[in-house]
Amino acid sequence: MAKEKISPELLNSYKTQTGQSLRALSSERPLLLVFLRHFGCTFCREAVAEISKIRNDIEAKGTQLAFVHLAADDNKAQKFFTPYGFQDLPRFADPEGRLFQSFGLVRANWRAYLNYESILRTLIAWLEGHFVGMPAGDVQRMPGTFLIQYGEIRKAFRHKLVSDRPNYLEMATPT
Repeated sequence: MAKEKISPELLNSYKTQTGQSLRALSSERPLLLVFLRHFGCTFCREAVAEISKIRNDIEAKGTQLAFVHLAADDNKAQKFFTPYGFQDLPRFADPEGRLFQSFGLVRANWRAYLNYESILRTLIAWLEGHFVGMPAGDVQRMPGTFLIQYGEIRKAFRHKLVSDRPNYLEMATPT
């Protein structure tokens, strides 16, 4: 994949819950930036649970982990991330979806939800205990995962279906 540049102004304008910019984080070391649809999303809950199990492996690669969410209220974000042990990780609130849009994460059409794979994967996720919750944000915005370093996208996974699953360890491996 060719490296994609991200606007420095955009990177500077997004701050974590502690005030660190996206640009600063991506300049320190590789940053695995995981975009979540909404906190009630079955697949987002599944993704965060999976990432919590491999967090140490991601960090052992020298990669920082961070999340982007659509909720405006950081208390909701804190409540969502704490059970997974992620209360200390950087997170970016993007209630208007501007960062999502800048990373090429589109709004889903009905085919992204209503397809054989997504229906089957929903049932599997429910069996694993990842139930639907109350949405906080744009329920149609698609998720994605990106490895960013020095303001460039080094790796990108843009979901085509809501049920797609990236290989987070592979994505976290610096290029």
